[in-house]
Amino acid sequence: MKKIFIFLLMCLPFVGARANDGVYYASGNQLIPITETDISVKKEILTVNRVGDHLEVTVYYEFFNPAKPKDLLVGFEAPAPYPAEEDYMKLFPEQPHMRNFKVIVNGEPLKYEIAHVEGQPHEDYTATREYYFNGKFQDLSRKQCVEALEADDYFFYPFYFVYHFNAHFREGLNIVQHTYDFDMSSSVEDVFIFDYILTAANRWANNGIDDFTLNIDMGPRESFEVYPSFFKDASEWTINGRGKVTTDRQHSASASNPVFHMQDGSVTFRKKNFHPEGELQVNKQFYIAELYWRSDDQTVEGKDVVDVMKYVYDDLRVAVFEDLAPTMSAQQKRIMKNMPFAYRGHVFKDNGLKDYFESTEWYMPDPDYKDDMTTMNENEKEWIQFWSK
Repeated sequence: MKKIFIFLLMCLPFVGARANDGVYYASGNQLIPITETDISVKKEILTVNRVGDHLEVTVYYEFFNPAKPKDLLVGFEAPAPYPAEEDYMKLFPEQPHMRNFKVIVNGEPLKYEIAHVEGQPHEDYTATREYYFNGKFQDLSRKQCVEALEADDYFFYPFYFVYHFNAHFREGLNIVQHTYDFDMSSSVEDVFIFDYILTAANRWANNGIDDFTLNIDMGPRESFEVYPSFFKDASEWTINGRGKVTTDRQHSASASNPVFHMQDGSVTFRKKNFHPEGELQVNKQFYIAELYWRSDDQTVEGKDVVDVMKYVYDDLRVAVFEDLAPTMSAQQKRIMKNMPFAYRGHVFKDNGLKDYFESTEWYMPDPDYKDDMTTMNENEKEWIQFWSK
């Protein structure tokens, strides 16, 4: 079972989701990020909502131009997916995992164009990298993009899709609204990943954002972590709704990362005079998968899975666990059966179940919750039926 399970994880796609907004200089087909010396970012509200398997991203800006009206070329970067496949080029010149890209400046919808620039190492998340500033990038042709995809270097994004538009900034306050949908990313180790380049804000006149707000809603009964690259600790976040945050993670090397466990609602980070030094990365790890990276002489049993499930809400799919069911005790099977109810806050009277769920990081008892199978999704209904046998 171990080898098959690992193969399935390796087959999951990883879709690059890094994105940012910045000002660009255009010369022929070149698009080169520059620093704007007059216009500053007074406010930015970045909202990320998960809807099914994709994200709806909304960005609201208030820019202030103290000088005469001017036109600026503004660009938005989105990397090509990897592992790269030529099939992605069927939608060329669009980024295949981005949809409904819209920009409204001072109430006026703007048209945009798409350029394609040479890729770079994916480990470098900064928007000030000299490699991008050297002025050598040209808008790659479809043939050149296909060649870059075929090279398939894991450590490089083959190329970037740069959505760019001409924006007229009048004197004084300017409102810019920007929205798009992006497919959720995943990898061998992660259920989902979303990256956003916050440091692009440093390209503007005030080298940051006077008033920055970030809202993240990954959906009900979900756990996710946020890398502390632009904040110090979880105390800087506000939970809106039913949720809690933990940082002590026995099954992750990232023990200092805040992990949000949300029954429902969202989390918010807000900071005045924000000068980001790092990028936003939201992810959820495959905790069950960690059991399968053991050496071949170690046997994975149901009790190991029950232990690992203490750390995050998980997608309850029977196919992942059915081979381990024979190795479980009657009490462990009862725990598994009751997972969907525990996720919703069922208050347990049975001491064994009560002790287990209170030992998890994500459980939040809700005295008002009434068991209701109609609120369960199909996976959960199948799950309850399987563990009831």
